[in-house]
Amino acid sequence: MIGSSRHLEARDPDLAFSLFPFNVEALINKAERQFAGRASTAELDALVRQAKRLLAFSAGDARLYSLIGEAQRRSGESKPAFQAFERSLALSRTERLALQRVLLQDVENGKPADALERVDALFRRWPEQITAYAPLVSQTFAAPGSYDLLIGRMETAPPWRTTLISRLAANPATLQFSARLVQDLAAGASQPRPGEISNVLNGLINAGQYSLAYRTFLMTLSPKEQGVTGHVHDGRFQLVPSGRPFDWQIRNHPGVMFSSYATDAGKMDKGLTITFLQAPVRGLWVRQLLRLPAGRYSLSMRASAVEVALPKGLSWRIRCVRSNRRLVRLPATEGTYQDIDLSADLTVSPENCPLQVLELETRAIAESWNDRYRGSISFDDIRVVERSS
Repeated sequence: MIGSSRHLEARDPDLAFSLFPFNVEALINKAERQFAGRASTAELDALVRQAKRLLAFSAGDARLYSLIGEAQRRSGESKPAFQAFERSLALSRTERLALQRVLLQDVENGKPADALERVDALFRRWPEQITAYAPLVSQTFAAPGSYDLLIGRMETAPPWRTTLISRLAANPATLQFSARLVQDLAAGASQPRPGEISNVLNGLINAGQYSLAYRTFLMTLSPKEQGVTGHVHDGRFQLVPSGRPFDWQIRNHPGVMFSSYATDAGKMDKGLTITFLQAPVRGLWVRQLLRLPAGRYSLSMRASAVEVALPKGLSWRIRCVRSNRRLVRLPATEGTYQDIDLSADLTVSPENCPLQVLELETRAIAESWNDRYRGSISFDDIRVVERSS
């Protein structure tokens, strides 16, 4: 009978429990099914009696106390229910149901310090619960006093921090709270991780909150990064690109090698060098998001090349992200040359162009081996500066 009960405890917990009324797993599964439906008062009372009887043989099983507490809570017996939940947590501080119920009670009773301890335990043991409870975190810890508690805990880099920030950034209702978190982490002792910043920036950009996204980018820069920023961030490629929005994003491409001062400091003294390996080039991904206010600007850079052949051209362009309207195109030239100045003017309209992208492109529509790129070309000191009227 015991073996049959164990075999059936997940599939048919009622039958399993009737075959062996000391099967705790069967009772737990039976209770979960009844809680998921609309258990009657009689059914809830029966669960309490059955769980109390099993406590005589499994006194250390915290789940039984949670079962009792949940059945009593659903029956309107709040005080004994939370006594049972507390007893459950005394046996196991990460018992999920008890932890969830006591967490909500701490929030309702205005006990943020206690709630934070419950959140920490819940997210460490049950990380799949972060998505469901992320909105509660933003609501509970938004006030100044409780917010300081949360930031203090997040500065210790708990294992759930990155996931929580990601879930907050993915929800429009909690997006601004996630930006506040990474900004304040950057101002404190524990710098946010690049992935945490990227999640928040991408969430803000996708939501059309471009000003807050750019402000968050600036406020999360390290001191070294702050020294190379401007309308174009790190226009001399002195730092390894982070890949975050508003920083350089450079993807590997067949037939092309990228190198920069940051990655090959012993070999180079300037900018970004692109070496072409006798192959067609289409769909380059060298880009940076810009946040240029409406106005008149000039895009400029220095270029050097060694026997570079560009059969389908190679140009820098700035376009509006939202409308895809091109603002400026600045082509490179073929051949060999050293430190020539390239520049072109552009105007950013106050209408429908709140975010721009600076990117490198070719005119190739399809890859043809008749259009093979070769040689190398370098770009340095890329800038966008305002022009006087």
